[in-house]
Amino acid sequence: MFHVKHLLSTRARKLGLAAVGIAPAIHEARDVYGWAETLICAAVSYLPPESVPPANAGSGLVARIARSADYHDVMRAKLASLAEVLNSAYPAARIEICVDTNPLPERKLAVLAGIGWVGKNGCVYVENCGSWVALGEIVTDAPISSGIGPPRPLPSRCGDCTLCMDACPTGAITSPGVIDRSRCVSELTQQAESIHVELRSAFGARIYGCDICQEVCPLNAGTEPVTPEFAQEVFPGAYPELVPLLNVTAAEFRKKLSSSSIGWIGRTRIRRNAAIAAANTGCTDAIPSLEAMRSNQHAMLRETAEWAIKEIRRRVSNTRYGEARRLT
Repeated sequence: MFHVKHLLSTRARKLGLAAVGIAPAIHEARDVYGWAETLICAAVSYLPPESVPPANAGSGLVARIARSADYHDVMRAKLASLAEVLNSAYPAARIEICVDTNPLPERKLAVLAGIGWVGKNGCVYVENCGSWVALGEIVTDAPISSGIGPPRPLPSRCGDCTLCMDACPTGAITSPGVIDRSRCVSELTQQAESIHVELRSAFGARIYGCDICQEVCPLNAGTEPVTPEFAQEVFPGAYPELVPLLNVTAAEFRKKLSSSSIGWIGRTRIRRNAAIAAANTGCTDAIPSLEAMRSNQHAMLRETAEWAIKEIRRRVSNTRYGEARRLT
């Protein structure tokens, strides 16, 4: 069993995984996979190279996890290769690869496997990668964890720092490591329901996800991209133009966005988020597209477009008033 663990670690390094560890099948895992005995937990750094933000108000913002290759595909391929080690050692073993598609407590498992620790922002931190990591698991009935004591939990390095909690635009980090997902901007950009008006300004220019609580973290300072699969930006990239997203047709969505990292939330939510971003950035070029959206079949898009137009005009009016005051 120790030999298998060594082989897994060796293969993980060759695959470019940031960390790999073994955890016993806790009850949450057995609730989904009743046959589970062991979980192999892995982390990969998804941090892409930084892009220069445009100066104009017509661009949105995409979280780093979705700027390049789809981490689901990258992690699944690496775990499939890692699973070959298991197949060799346990030919009859049952194996299931999980990458953010099953109700497994990934953060808890990562801690149990000794590959990371949870910060006050609720993210898992891995040595040399900070919190810019995606997690995945191999569930198996192979008794790898039998006879292996649990690894010593990695200590938190947050200390007295509360920068992430203070920086959250909606106050969604209610206590260290506890996130109110009904207020988390990253979660809100993905939800199917209409966004409450009082929370829309917190989106800023965001089309998908939010990195604020990670950007302000001192433990992430100086972290560099290390995974080749995430080195190339993929459409829509870091700063997509808002008007094309507002106008994206079903055919264009299928061609350009459906297979992207943000495509899973669907065309309607992407257009809704683009409308909110246009309002928050005062993008006057978006008004014709928003006017057209007012007659859309989706009530959520009609309402969001109506609100966005009023918000853009209010911002323009306030800007002109401020300029006039400065000239008097």
